[in-house]
Amino acid sequence: MARRRVFRTNIECPLFGLDVAVAANRAALVGQDLTFETADTVVNVFLQGLHIGQLAPELSVQLRTFVDGGHILKASIEKAVPVYNTSFAVTGVSLQVRVEYLLEKDRSPIVPPTKPTLLRDAEYPSRSFFTKVAGVTHEGRQRIVARCSVGEELRLVRDPNNPFDAGAIKIMRLNGQQLGFIPQHVSRDGDPSGLAAGMDRGSVYACRIKDLTGGIGQKSRGVNIEVTQCDGSSLHGSASQVSAPPRSALRSGSGCLSVIGAIALCLTALAVAAMN
Repeated sequence: MARRRVFRTNIECPLFGLDVAVAANRAALVGQDLTFETADTVVNVFLQGLHIGQLAPELSVQLRTFVDGGHILKASIEKAVPVYNTSFAVTGVSLQVRVEYLLEKDRSPIVPPTKPTLLRDAEYPSRSFFTKVAGVTHEGRQRIVARCSVGEELRLVRDPNNPFDAGAIKIMRLNGQQLGFIPQHVSRDGDPSGLAAGMDRGSVYACRIKDLTGGIGQKSRGVNIEVTQCDGSSLHGSASQVSAPPRSALRSGSGCLSVIGAIALCLTALAVAAMN
């Protein structure tokens, strides 16, 4: 009598055959069914008829006999995490896939070569949000903005003695030049869920430039940034996490740091905090 068996694996899908908009939308991918087809020594993976990737060679060897033998394998996406480059462009998607099949008597089960790494938001920091820099038109900052570049790392510095806002947070270039401030609806002085309160509690945040706007036939230049919480409370889902500002208050758009870029940026921020 055949027994139902299940295994999980990860599939890295570059953007050939996979629409960018779909790759950036996790909800559109989770729950979708996948199909497998053999070709030479590999097993290709298809989503709604689109070739999106391949199984690992070691796993392909085992699945070939099942697929070529007409056995039914039911595969579905359990989790999807878009992969971004340092310019915040989608370059692919990492899928966590659940595969179910019937194992006939006296037949060896499919064994993935290694235990799959569960895709977690901690590995692709979900405590990131986007906002714009306030005050870029004051105190000669337009000249500073003109020298900035997309992807540039920035520092966030609390300014509790600011005469206008006790929750003020300066946005600084690494050379010490100030671009402006975190908007008040994000710092939220007096609100325990605000960014200012998080910094006062000791949380560490990485920041970098996502977009540079204006400057061509327009009166002023603008800067859109991404802020990522880097300390352990963010990565492990502690209740001390600082909530991102309401989505309606943020500039629309999707994107996050690439895995390597996020880790490097967070390590830099943690090192700077340790020296202060």
